[in-house]
Amino acid sequence: MSPAIQFFLAIVLFMFLHISVMAACARLFGITVRSISYGVGPTLLTRGKVHLKLLPLAGNLVLKDTREETLYDDDPGLDAYNFQPLWKQVLLPLSGVTVLLALSLGIAGAQGWDSFSAAFGQIFAGALAPLSTAQALLDAGEAYARAHACPLVFAVFSLKLCAFNLLPFGGLNGGQALLAIARGGKPFVAWEETAAKWLLLPGLAILLAWAAAFGLHAWQAMSLQAGLALGRKPACTRQFTLLAGMSCPSWRSIN
Repeated sequence: MSPAIQFFLAIVLFMFLHISVMAACARLFGITVRSISYGVGPTLLTRGKVHLKLLPLAGNLVLKDTREETLYDDDPGLDAYNFQPLWKQVLLPLSGVTVLLALSLGIAGAQGWDSFSAAFGQIFAGALAPLSTAQALLDAGEAYARAHACPLVFAVFSLKLCAFNLLPFGGLNGGQALLAIARGGKPFVAWEETAAKWLLLPGLAILLAWAAAFGLHAWQAMSLQAGLALGRKPACTRQFTLLAGMSCPSWRSIN
């Protein structure tokens, strides 16, 4: 199986498990779930609160939250996310990553810890140098996918995505947990929206840098394939790598 297909399947499985675990956790905590979206873009299928979208690269979980909606006079809001105890507000956004982290480490074994701990530095190093360091990391990931079975490729790729989601930036699980801690369990604080918007900026910068890196990598791979089709001698040995992005939903959505 080609690295492109393996990466695509890994993203889809990671997204599905990530969103599903958080939705199950919300229901276990007695929090009302407004909608569950698998993927981004136009909606292909809707079943109750579940929405299946065109691009299965990310997802979104929308919970009842009094910061986003007005309650009726007879509604105490006890099933709203921001009215929950602090430990629930912190644990819920981290639940999906925690389960996937445990699953991936179980598959990858001891090397999984090294892969996970290295991911944080790789994310920043690649974002700072999308034309060089990121390209070398993508080449290494592609070589790894060619040499290992699908379950191990999923585990290592999942560990990298777990690290990204744990970064303390807006729109990511780490940032959502950080804001909950900063609120101290209060349903609402005046400074939160401003802080959340500022926390979005570094996350968006990293995302855009990696999107550029993936775009360059894919363009070089397609150029190589086109050259081979025309009988030209390849100037490099890179193969096609999946070009995939991650969405940044509303700062109060759980993703």
